[in-house]
Amino acid sequence: MDQILQRLSSVFFYTLLLKAAKPFGDYLFSKYYFLYIFIDRLTSPIEIIEKSLPFGSFFFFILLFAGLVRNPKVPYFVRYNVCQALLINIALIIITYLLSILSIVEFDSIISIFCSIIFIFTLSIFIYSISQCIYGVEPEIPFISKSVRMQI
Repeated sequence: MDQILQRLSSVFFYTLLLKAAKPFGDYLFSKYYFLYIFIDRLTSPIEIIEKSLPFGSFFFFILLFAGLVRNPKVPYFVRYNVCQALLINIALIIITYLLSILSIVEFDSIISIFCSIIFIFTLSIFIYSISQCIYGVEPEIPFISKSVRMQI
């Protein structure tokens, strides 16, 4: 696989993070609409793929994990980045479920601030990861990168 194609495909799979973080950015999107337009344009290819598959995001996750991460014929750089994006995506899904439990309690302002922090944190991970992928370097994210190396 060509080096440039590996880098571009790795960048594409990190848009999974933005798609998973989109619900956390509602407060920021209401203040900065251009941010919503930017994130929506970046995540639309992933959303189209997930909507076209039966059971959408679950099947897409299984397809990426079994078809790319566990496939030794796929270059290590792509497998590493896909696995890292999937693990961060899983962490965001867990946080979403925990926040849905907490949203029963009346802490709306605190939860919206916490969601904004999660969104900004995810956006910074996205920017860091794609910049590292463009340079052809594996992004090192604490705790996640070590787990990725254990998976691959």
